[in-house]
Amino acid sequence: PTGNEDVLDLIKIAGTVEGLTSLEMNYPEHFHKASVEEIKAAMSDAGLTMEAIQLRWPSPDFSRGGFTNTDATVRAAAVQLVKEAIDVARDFGAGHVIMWPAHDGYEYPLQLNYVDAWEVLIESMKEVADYAGELKISLEYKPAEPRGRTLLDSTGSVMYLLEQCGNANLGATLDFGHLLMAQESPGQSAGMALRQNKLHGVQLNDSFGAADDGLVVGTLHLPEMLEFVYYLRKYGYSGTYYFDTDPIRENPVKECEMNIRRMKQIIKIADELVQFGLIEGSSRVHVGQGTTNRK
Repeated sequence: PTGNEDVLDLIKIAGTVEGLTSLEMNYPEHFHKASVEEIKAAMSDAGLTMEAIQLRWPSPDFSRGGFTNTDATVRAAAVQLVKEAIDVARDFGAGHVIMWPAHDGYEYPLQLNYVDAWEVLIESMKEVADYAGELKISLEYKPAEPRGRTLLDSTGSVMYLLEQCGNANLGATLDFGHLLMAQESPGQSAGMALRQNKLHGVQLNDSFGAADDGLVVGTLHLPEMLEFVYYLRKYGYSGTYYFDTDPIRENPVKECEMNIRRMKQIIKIADELVQFGLIEGSSRVHVGQGTTNRK
């Protein structure tokens, strides 16, 4: 990929993927050259639905931070960008906006005032959550890249932020590779978010753990992925199964189909584990709501 591919052509290609039901577009990148109506038409022709909009704060405008930028004008622009993404999600009938705060971080000691950063982060999060109303807003954290370190660098930090904000529509989206980068146990992280009914989304892939490799699901950490999905199935995860992989050298259609086939196998095994209660004490606590949406 060059990054200059026509988004309407990409949607058409995605429509050929066997088993794929939905796409989640990036805002604003995927909307620079195509209108909402053009994308809607392309999605309909491809037989795909739009479940969520994924928000990106592009550089260089937000390279020193979005919600935590020391410039109030830049922070206001970051909030406005999310509000625009919320409006686009409503246009599509999507119920979810996912935010990756890629630039809210630092490289050096004494570079970022952590106390002030938390204050403006909470303030900005509450503003976009209030604007969203019933629409779900979730944070996808990553411990590093492109920043040396991010303010939200763990599942625990995200859960703390959600508690501090207190908005019912705020939640977390957990990226499997990002959890590995943070040296977390993906299953434990999922359990933490599910227990609080705050797991709005998951992004599935695999990684060696040092960087965001975006490899095919289950190629390196199959037991960890199985445990991760076990918790999704047992405790009522009702969102989509979204693949965030990077087929740079692989055929992207075949790679996506492999992800789908493999996830169906993993889900089947996880359901059997849930049915037979093979994890000690696993029947003692039941949290979460809704039915699982197998996408």
